[in-house]
Amino acid sequence: MAPEELSFVLDPVLGSDLVEELSRIWLDVTRAGGAVGGAPDATEADLAPVIQDALDRVQTGKDHMLLGRLGHRPVGFAFLSFRPGPLFRHWATVKRLQVRPELQGRGFGDAFLEELARVAKDLGLEQLHLTVRGGTGTEAFYERHGYRVVCRIPDVIRVAPDDTREEIYMVARL
Repeated sequence: MAPEELSFVLDPVLGSDLVEELSRIWLDVTRAGGAVGGAPDATEADLAPVIQDALDRVQTGKDHMLLGRLGHRPVGFAFLSFRPGPLFRHWATVKRLQVRPELQGRGFGDAFLEELARVAKDLGLEQLHLTVRGGTGTEAFYERHGYRVVCRIPDVIRVAPDDTREEIYMVARL
């Protein structure tokens, strides 16, 4: 379990200092091998369009962002992404859950998933979807939180010319 001083903010104000801090976390997580939109050798320039798109979606109200903090220090974040249209209002996709690499293994990821489920229920959602990159072992982490594998698509993620992975689709009913 994460330390009690971990707090969460849904859709924080994305000022320049926070955006810079989130970008640094994103780069550090990517370079540590996290499957959050880039290869481990990604540069700031490689990630900039991915980060900008995710933050734009939050700022325009298309998606939600959950920020985790210890005191005032951001330690991680995740997104709830929505598919437009009335047929899809009962679920969202958890995207790019990430915790500072030096703080991983302390239960913060567990706390994030618990809080994401609580927020999703408060929003009236019935299920959460997510995808993970094959070969990382992260599906076991999500399975401990009630997610189940519903599909595996081979060879859709190319991490490097000689490293192609499957994408694993998972669902949790709330």
